Amino acid sequence: YNIKMEDFVSKKRTRAIAYPRQIAMYLTRELTDLSLPKIGDEFGGRDHTTVLHAHDKITEDIKNSEQFKYKIENMIKEVKGE
Repeated sequence: YNIKMEDFVSKKRTRAIAYPRQIAMYLTRELTDLSLPKIGDEFGGRDHTTVLHAHDKITEDIKNSEQFKYKIENMIKEVKGE
C-alpha cells in the first residue's frame, strides 16, 4: 500500500492510511497472540475496540470479495515466509 511505517501509528485517518492500518491490525490479530489492548498500543495507542472494529471490517471484506481474500491470503503467506 506504499505507506510509511510511522503512518501506521499516526493519528491520520484518511482512507489511504486507515484502511492499510486496519489490514495490519487484522493481520496482527490473526498471526499473533497479542491482546486487543496490546495491538492497539502498538498502533499508536488505539483503543481495543478500534482493533476489534478493524478485524471485523476486514473479515467482512474478505467474505465479500474473493479478490481481496486472495490478496490477504498472499500477505499472510509473505509474512510467514511461505
